[in-house]
Amino acid sequence: MRRIVSPSEMKEIDNSSKIPQIVLMENAGKSVAERIKNFGKSFLIMCGSGNNGGDGFVIARWLKKFKKYVKVIIFDENFKTNETKINFELLKVFNVEYKKFDEKEFIEDVKNFDVIVDAIFGTGFKGSLKDDFYKAVEIANNSKTIKVSVDIPSGVDGETGFIENIAFLSNYTYTFAYEKLGHYLFEGKIHRGNLEVIDIGIEEELAENKGFLYLEEEDVLNLLPKYKGYESKREKGKVLIIGGSKDFVGAVILNVIGALSSGVGLIYVVVPKKIYPYVVGRIPESIVIPVEDKDGYFSKESFIDLISKNLNFNSIVVGSGISRNESVKEFMNEIIKLDVPKIIDADGIWAISDKIHLLNEKTIITPHVGEMSFIINKDPYEIDRNRIKISLDFSSKNKCVLLLKGNPSVIVQNNLKFLNIWGDEKLARGGSGDVLSGLIGGFLAQHLSPINSTVLSAYLHSRSCEFFDKLTFKPSDIPKGISRLLRKLCCFF
Repeated sequence: MRRIVSPSEMKEIDNSSKIPQIVLMENAGKSVAERIKNFGKSFLIMCGSGNNGGDGFVIARWLKKFKKYVKVIIFDENFKTNETKINFELLKVFNVEYKKFDEKEFIEDVKNFDVIVDAIFGTGFKGSLKDDFYKAVEIANNSKTIKVSVDIPSGVDGETGFIENIAFLSNYTYTFAYEKLGHYLFEGKIHRGNLEVIDIGIEEELAENKGFLYLEEEDVLNLLPKYKGYESKREKGKVLIIGGSKDFVGAVILNVIGALSSGVGLIYVVVPKKIYPYVVGRIPESIVIPVEDKDGYFSKESFIDLISKNLNFNSIVVGSGISRNESVKEFMNEIIKLDVPKIIDADGIWAISDKIHLLNEKTIITPHVGEMSFIINKDPYEIDRNRIKISLDFSSKNKCVLLLKGNPSVIVQNNLKFLNIWGDEKLARGGSGDVLSGLIGGFLAQHLSPINSTVLSAYLHSRSCEFFDKLTFKPSDIPKGISRLLRKLCCFF
């Protein structure tokens, strides 16, 4: 697994390191120079007054040693750290050309250099670019020159990924030790271009319990359910999917499609009896069970009928397509009392939004920002723009697993924190979340922990879309994508 930290956490890691800051700066700058030296013959390097500028001075010095033509642009000489001052003085020792920013001269420089390096502001930047900084970034962005950022594009908030007015639009970003939140959030993700993490020698133990983790390919193989090869279908888990209403028939079918992709042994599907004829013939791999309803909706009577059937199951998926009314609330109030691992999604979240605090550690909720707004009574836009903080605040007050959908999705439970950085806009289609819920429930039935079921499912679900084009992809294609992904990982299930 890889780690993503906040700028404040990275600063704490830096300050705790026993390696001198001047050594870390040298390691960082030299490593970037080695990676970009073949991008061109001439390099225009914009340097700020903090440590990011210090990294830029080191890059310039090494590129000069690599026989490249280098020109450094500074904005003032009031350098903020001793390390930056030292490396600025070393420019003079090695005869590296440097000039203070001049707009007219810079416009001409941009036309004549192969590569522009942005080492103005680092991940601690907040606010907006002003005056000469704004002008320099605007001019650079309008050029077709290769653009490289050191740590993060200047103008991007390293904590939130926000850009207030303008930011350097990079082709390549090189960051140090760990990726930062701003690399994956909102405009920051768009502006960073290709991202590479460089190991500059910081002690790994300093990052323990900090930031968020995300899965890589090798982690998937470790998380998938393990079998000896002679298990029966009942030994591979039984999932109970509860969904649908007279308003929405298709959602529960997509739940089943998702569950089938988990390898679960048996799938029970409970629907209001009014829609049973419209469901039963469409999902032959599942056992469809009608229950009493109230005019096509689940009700308290539905729960009584469900319990009377004495079904044996290992997990529950509930909420997709059940609609929003008082009888559904009565039904869901009983469902949440069942001491079975469960995932609650969609209308199910609406129905129990005032009872989230009652959910135990075996329960998963998977809201998008609109559904999250029912729970915390905040505007969906505000939730989206503050998804990290809001998810962490929620986790500190509740026991259940939260998967806040989006890009990236945030998955938290107590001190366990994950980001799902994969996927793209192809998944922004109605029904995609229903497939995800079924997938999670399928793994949950196979005795994966709630947090591992969620993290694994989010990864497989989001990467499944990589094998399809942006126009014709549909949620029902997700199983095909998962199959291709598993084959790519040399895993044949």
